Amino acid sequence: MPITYAQEQALTAADYIACVGRTTLGPARPLGNPVRVQQILDNSPIIVTARDEDGSLLGVFRGMTDWHWVCYCADLAVVEGQQGKGIGKALMDKAAEILGPRVAITLLAKPDAEGFYRAIGMTQPMAAFLRPRTDRS
Repeated sequence: MPITYAQEQALTAADYIACVGRTTLGPARPLGNPVRVQQILDNSPIIVTARDEDGSLLGVFRGMTDWHWVCYCADLAVVEGQQGKGIGKALMDKAAEILGPRVAITLLAKPDAEGFYRAIGMTQPMAAFLRPRTDRS
């Protein structure tokens, strides 16, 4: 099955919700609030998608970047049943290609995904800090 990887800034909330809702990342995102999801997408400087030949969304990379130093990967999600096929790595590679060699990619991994990020060559810094949001809707 050929997969197309592309920057897709016009990704719709409906597509995002359908994709991320079929991943372990879904419960950590406000998928029940499509307006907020669309606001999140509209304000994300880089969105890269993986689509099969029928156009179905298999995965998404969503990042926040200054385009010159760093990109924070806010989402890297591949739908259940398609994981383990290299789609996540290919999404990360396509994002890195678009960002260019001068931009580092950083992220906070869910504990069950740490092995994946190590396997694709990412290094793990010693500390991360989070000021949590107070409104999760």
